[in-house]
Amino acid sequence: MPDINFQDRGAGSPVILLHGFPMNSAVWNGFAADLSKDFRVLTPDLPGFGGSQLLETPFSLDEVGQNLYGWILENHLENSVLIGHSLGGYIALAMVERNPEKYSGLGLFHSTAYADSMERKQSRTKVLDFIDTNGVLAFTSNFIPPLFSNARHPDIDKVRAMAVQSSTETVKGYTIAMRERPDRTAVLEKFSKPVLFISGEKDGGIPPETIFEQASRTQKPEVHILEKTAHMGMFENFVGTTNIVKAFLKKCFA
Repeated sequence: MPDINFQDRGAGSPVILLHGFPMNSAVWNGFAADLSKDFRVLTPDLPGFGGSQLLETPFSLDEVGQNLYGWILENHLENSVLIGHSLGGYIALAMVERNPEKYSGLGLFHSTAYADSMERKQSRTKVLDFIDTNGVLAFTSNFIPPLFSNARHPDIDKVRAMAVQSSTETVKGYTIAMRERPDRTAVLEKFSKPVLFISGEKDGGIPPETIFEQASRTQKPEVHILEKTAHMGMFENFVGTTNIVKAFLKKCFA
């Protein structure tokens, strides 16, 4: 099993923050530093990103989740709360699906339980073709700005610097895995612990109305739609999202 590189901050009940695509755990640095005042916060690099070794390709998001579950057992992190940003949310759902009893809560941070639409699948296939023609750097260097509602946001360069570190094999492997992932709304229906939904009103990839649809099928939902925010709430609305997550964690660990 490939080793997982991670940061471990603070003390207390454990929360695991899973980063999005094609980033690494550093995307959570400011967020984790703030949360670690009250909780133990773990920020792993997903396999293939940052300092974590990539799984053998091709791989599924379920296999990524199983790899992380082995890391959870190894580090005695049962009863943690999983919070996943975008891709990280897809993986968190796969983890909860297999072992729901191991987690105290689930957070979908600009993420969704829905599978890709046919249009979205076609878009991911075009990404693969683009990378084959132009190289991975041409893709990753331009991927980040549209995720922000403000194209001049000061943190864009910081996030772009993470994205351009990603290898061709990693970016293509996850693009395929995201395209092929199943619908996991049944996970939301069956999971009896609290589920947090954080959405941006300007997120074109995951419209807020789809979040309300999913929340209506969840046993213990909590929904927050962020104004003037697209897909990067941890930067676009740092104070608001940290306060939301802190309150949610206190509910989960009460």
